[in-house]
Amino acid sequence: MDQINHHSETSNVLAKPTATHCLFRRGSFWLALPALAVREAMPRPNMVFVPGTPHIFAGLCHVRSEFIPVLNLDSVLPDCDHSDDEVMLILEDTDGAWAVLVDEVTLLSALDVSDAPVAEIFDTACAVVGWAILGDNVIQVLDQSRIRMLAEQELAATWQSADVLHQNFTNPETSAGQKRALQSVM
Repeated sequence: MDQINHHSETSNVLAKPTATHCLFRRGSFWLALPALAVREAMPRPNMVFVPGTPHIFAGLCHVRSEFIPVLNLDSVLPDCDHSDDEVMLILEDTDGAWAVLVDEVTLLSALDVSDAPVAEIFDTACAVVGWAILGDNVIQVLDQSRIRMLAEQELAATWQSADVLHQNFTNPETSAGQKRALQSVM
């Protein structure tokens, strides 16, 4: 229920024609997030890879006494192309900060956002919730809640499958042949 309320709030922000967005580029795509969700932009810091995490997680970094999980936008953007990921956008959420990697941050701007044809309020499989035009650029407006929810779902699925493998491997009733097969997967 809380997710539905949060999505409604996001939709309300997107529906306001004067809502300010943070515009950035990733590869050849121009993207935007509501400016109120972005805490800061900074050069990409050193990160540590966390073993056992899915592709959506780029790593974990330490910024001003805070550990911040960093997400890779490749997993949530359709047709994402190569990116240098030189800039980190830190996003603020109710239970802490997290970040995404982008190529460059350009400006804060009020955008007239139209609904994305593939995004419905309950279709959480797509992070693009709207489109806008600024100059000659088409900008895809993202919903930070959907990005995070997709990351959490992918992480839960990965860890759940790892738990099943671990349970089967440590179960005394598992045959030796099954254990060898499990070891080859791990």
